[in-house]
Amino acid sequence: MLIKIGDCFVDPEQIHAVRDMFVPALDETPTVEIILANGECFEAQAAMDEAEAALIDAGVIENPYPEDELEAPDLSEAEREELEALDAQGYEYIARDIDGKLYAYKGEPGREGGYYYAPGATVPEKVTAGDFLFVEPDEAWSIPFLLGE
Repeated sequence: MLIKIGDCFVDPEQIHAVRDMFVPALDETPTVEIILANGECFEAQAAMDEAEAALIDAGVIENPYPEDELEAPDLSEAEREELEALDAQGYEYIARDIDGKLYAYKGEPGREGGYYYAPGATVPEKVTAGDFLFVEPDEAWSIPFLLGE
């Protein structure tokens, strides 16, 4: 099976390394060098992100950004309605403190000692409807992500 990286097709199983050759001050087109297992190498007109994505899709390397693959959990009717109302008011995150209390934040919250705090001078909003059992005290969830936006 061949994969396309930029303007080249290559067998992903033969790739030993990929090196970014793009120098913005000198180059107009992003370029990577593909080094094969047999020592041969060639250049492809592609950005490093494009090469990385092709290798992830081919299963040659693991996705270093697994959060990009997260699927939003199923929401109850009450949870969806509350998130939509919070979203309409400009809230962007929900997070649960270590004591179990759940709040919505207008920006990504900070965390200290198991408790989240609102960025800047904003005030968090207590979340009251729905259980949101998937929200653990160790991570904040993006409301647009949960709503599938």
